[in-house]
Amino acid sequence: MKMRQTASRPPVPAPITYGDCLKSYTYDQDKVCTPEETIAKLKQRLAEVKLDILNDVRRVDSGRLDIPVYFSVCGREAFEVIRNKKQLGKGCTPAQSQASACMELIERFSFFSFRQNPANFIRATHAELKAEGLPLLPLSALLQSVHDETTSEGTLEQLIAEIPIRWAWATNLNRGEMVLVPFSWFYAINEFNGPSAGNSYEEAILQGLCEIVERHVCALVTRERIKAPLIDPASITDPVAAELLAKFTRHGIKVYLNDFSLDTGIPTVGALAIDPSTFPETSEIVYTAGTTPEPNKALIRALTEVAQLSGDFHTKSNYLASGLPKPLSLKEVDYITDPGRSVRLDGLPNLGDNNMKVEIDRCLAALSKLGMEVLLIDTRHPEVQIPAIYTIVPGAHFRERSNSKNAGMFAAKLAHEQIGDPEAQIRQLNKMGAILPEAYFIEFFLGKKKAAMARYDEAIGHFNRALELRPEAEDLPYIYSFMGECLKDMARYDEAIGVLRRGIELDEERPDIHNLLGFCHYKLADYETAVTHFSRTIDLEPGSAIDFANLGVNLRKLNRTQEAARNFKIALTMDPYLELARTHLDEMFAEQEQAA
Repeated sequence: MKMRQTASRPPVPAPITYGDCLKSYTYDQDKVCTPEETIAKLKQRLAEVKLDILNDVRRVDSGRLDIPVYFSVCGREAFEVIRNKKQLGKGCTPAQSQASACMELIERFSFFSFRQNPANFIRATHAELKAEGLPLLPLSALLQSVHDETTSEGTLEQLIAEIPIRWAWATNLNRGEMVLVPFSWFYAINEFNGPSAGNSYEEAILQGLCEIVERHVCALVTRERIKAPLIDPASITDPVAAELLAKFTRHGIKVYLNDFSLDTGIPTVGALAIDPSTFPETSEIVYTAGTTPEPNKALIRALTEVAQLSGDFHTKSNYLASGLPKPLSLKEVDYITDPGRSVRLDGLPNLGDNNMKVEIDRCLAALSKLGMEVLLIDTRHPEVQIPAIYTIVPGAHFRERSNSKNAGMFAAKLAHEQIGDPEAQIRQLNKMGAILPEAYFIEFFLGKKKAAMARYDEAIGHFNRALELRPEAEDLPYIYSFMGECLKDMARYDEAIGVLRRGIELDEERPDIHNLLGFCHYKLADYETAVTHFSRTIDLEPGSAIDFANLGVNLRKLNRTQEAARNFKIALTMDPYLELARTHLDEMFAEQEQAA
């Protein structure tokens, strides 16, 4: 394609390249340098740029498993960007766990800084950029990204032609070419799956690529309940991997290891662990996975992730599920615990090499066999200058994303999110509705927009029409959630509760619906029921500071002051600037002073 550069567009950046990159640290992870060197270089760099990014690095495991878990504490500037106070790290040694926690912080800070800077994007419609002759990612890749085999490229082009969205330059790593990628489209699919940082671009590329593969196979295993074969523990001969597994089993913790590699040609190990002596009173079933080019390192990654999430299986830790769901019983995952066959660890694909360039080449070749190419957006922070990227692989599956294979739904979501003027947004959605007259999701997004404009009666009408158009079963809870929120905003709390209960009956694991139910019961002075729903919200989303505060408010109403104070303190630990928690805690302290 001949490219015509316009005066209004910034110059095209150079593509991300990779070359020979030998590993010098291979104990529990494969890195360019030792974890001690990683930490030292990072701290030196942060001191030079004078940005308040890293406040502290703390060890948080209890020591029971003797597997170190650290988290990095965000400085104020990092917190303002990430909106999360701490980032967890993992590794078999204290130094590697600390290095992991620090690089996780840099990865997130770099990515969210990039995302929040308008200068990194071209905001335009597909039609505008096509007219300029710019090298756009083919629409076939957008269809592939949502696994839509029925919508034509022509129809998709019609749907997105007039939607102004954010485009970013990306390197097609398979071809070594620069291409404009609709960042808004892929962020709606990937969200923050795919950011990575490393001591070198080669290190960051492998990490980002493997994370996407890990999410992909986990989504498939979960959705299709694939009986992934168990890995025979006797076949684990790597001394680091064998000792790591023994740290679990010597405490009576049952660990199930499975081959999740599927047809990718890249090794992924699934790990599910339960401590029968503490479950469910003080521990959870932890279910995660690890992907690296080499099977032993994939197993180590999976097990250190278990340690990171588990709270040593005796501290009432409550982890946030991501690539894999959080099982409440082994019965839910019997296809994993008893798949009916087993394999040796050395039977998994092995793309390992001491040269990271070779591993990247092998991973690209493996994905090419599946018709999948790798796109990289350079998210390196201009001041921190540590290699960081955002990896996109059209065709990868994500558990957290809608199962709908309709590109029209994602186009409607873009129209809803990217068009600033409410009336223009409604006009665009109506145009899309003329192209797709039976699309329930158009009515859904029209309802969302009318609700945001406080046109609640109209919104409820759209939601009802969406229900009449036979929506996908998985989307019903979303419709009931927003309809319930409309009724809540109209102060029709009893009606809202009725609608929200329909949603929760279809999907009990919806933190948004539990949150709304908690609020409605609070407004009806039914604080006990509100406590139940806010507690469940926290179970499902343990990183939600506002819900700890909400729980505290209701506990305070019930005169359960010690519990209320504890939840307000947890909320402030997560978000030091949360005024709701701060105000209530100050009031409670004042009341104690008066009583004294």
